Amino acid sequence: MSGPQPAFSGSTIPERESIFHHVVDLTLPLATRIPQVPRLCEDIATLEEQRISVGDCELYVETEGRGDPLVLINGGPGGTHHDFHPHFFRAAEHARVVYYDQRGCGLSDYVNGGGYTVSQAVEDLDALREALGFDAWTVLGWSYGGFLAQKYLIEHPKRVNGLVLVGALPAIALKLEPTRQQEFISSQEAKRIAEIHSDPSVPLALRVYNAHRCGDWKRQYYYKDTPEGLARNALYEWTHAEDFRQEILSSESYRQIESPGVFRGCPVPVLIAEGRWDLTWNTDKPEKLAGCFDDAELVLFEASGHGPFKDEPDRFFPMLEGFMAKLPPVDEAAAAAWKEHAARLLSD
Repeated sequence: MSGPQPAFSGSTIPERESIFHHVVDLTLPLATRIPQVPRLCEDIATLEEQRISVGDCELYVETEGRGDPLVLINGGPGGTHHDFHPHFFRAAEHARVVYYDQRGCGLSDYVNGGGYTVSQAVEDLDALREALGFDAWTVLGWSYGGFLAQKYLIEHPKRVNGLVLVGALPAIALKLEPTRQQEFISSQEAKRIAEIHSDPSVPLALRVYNAHRCGDWKRQYYYKDTPEGLARNALYEWTHAEDFRQEILSSESYRQIESPGVFRGCPVPVLIAEGRWDLTWNTDKPEKLAGCFDDAELVLFEASGHGPFKDEPDRFFPMLEGFMAKLPPVDEAAAAAWKEHAARLLSD
């Protein structure tokens, strides 16, 4: 395969299979069931689990660590907090880490409240903050969670100490080059994956499991997961109400913002972490996303895909700790003024 080259070569190639090994193995028979492996949460003794009411439903929440609060917003729409395990225990060494499942997902209540929307998810998040007793927190959004984090910032800037966007879906409508998701998937793999997903009578989790075993992991990930990890991904990282994704994606609040200057003048510090090989996007996306903010700090991870906290943790977590350590107190007057500015732009 011609085109991009790996971030390593020769004897430096790690033992772990990556997209650059170009392995194609379709000899495995399709699984008729997913091996039952426990949730990673069950093996993390430091986690404090609880259910917290946000009005008409309860959200499943885990917390660990001490320090300034850091809330993690998972991807999707339709993912769960489970994808952040076992990585963010490292952040718990300096922060109070909050994991949660959004309404309609994972272990939280499946109560649609009249319809799942991004606006509802934003208000659920702030109700969670209030219930936990935090005046403000650092908000980290990954993938779709980054989109949700940006929407939260617009509505509640006084409550955000810092914004961390990881492989994030931009909230601003940007002209981006096409996705690279098929770049490392062979034609044989693509055909097999399509066949797997063509049978709606097969449960979604089983389709996800078989598709990833047949190479579908290469759409977003840099490294192939272990067999146990592939099973966990299918069982726990993509569970939601049947109508959740359709309602979120069709909601008015899911639309990207057409006002390119909406984040100009925002007083909240922004850190953007991007994997060089995040094939969800093309190579133009990191700079264009960073350009939506006045002084965003952009960090590129050369040997990472969609999740640099998984692929390069030894670099990611010190970066996160350093960012949080230098965050100033929230300037409430500046945050209020910027919110009014953003509201005017959004109403035009």
